[in-house]
Amino acid sequence: MKDFEKSWLVRGAVFDEWDIPIIATAEEVPSALVSFSKRKEEKDSSHWVHFYESDDNFSHLWTNPKQQVDTLKRFGGIIAPDFSICADYPLPIQQYNKYRNHALAYWISTQGIPVIPNVRWGDERSYEFCFRGIERNRIVAIGTHGQMKTTVNKELFLKGLPVMVSTLSPHTIIVYGSVSDDVFGEYEASNISIVAFPSETARYHKRQKEVA
Repeated sequence: MKDFEKSWLVRGAVFDEWDIPIIATAEEVPSALVSFSKRKEEKDSSHWVHFYESDDNFSHLWTNPKQQVDTLKRFGGIIAPDFSICADYPLPIQQYNKYRNHALAYWISTQGIPVIPNVRWGDERSYEFCFRGIERNRIVAIGTHGQMKTTVNKELFLKGLPVMVSTLSPHTIIVYGSVSDDVFGEYEASNISIVAFPSETARYHKRQKEVA
């Protein structure tokens, strides 16, 4: 019988009470990031791979993880996958994507690849499960890229951020995307280290301005 849901990914995992595999958090803070879809073009093996892009760009990691993992082993580590948890998705799909993110991250960690958990939330309904399977008082990563473009998304992000911080008490937050003092200043003031990486879109526009 074919294992469509890939239960082998979580063999040996420790689960929380929601059966979310717990991710063992890496200690190292990345010095640079590259998206999963650009990993084959990246020559610098010190980069860490992130998944802050369209789900379509890394869906084959879920479909054929064993075929993809070797391309990740030459990098410093990964930020855990980011299958979408959107407020307008049916709740079971949000929960399924949360599980997939953790199942892949756990299995990738068993292949000797350091992993930093990615935290993604939707509206208040997601708070019950979206912070699970993540160790407290460690490093976490979040993505702001695309979250500040609409009023609704921005409100959801800003409402969930303090809930995430109070729930997980991270000592370091890696942020992919824009970082502003009015959003993150209070956390830096409370001795949380904010490590920011501009999005590839932002880096592209910066290069264009420098050339012009």
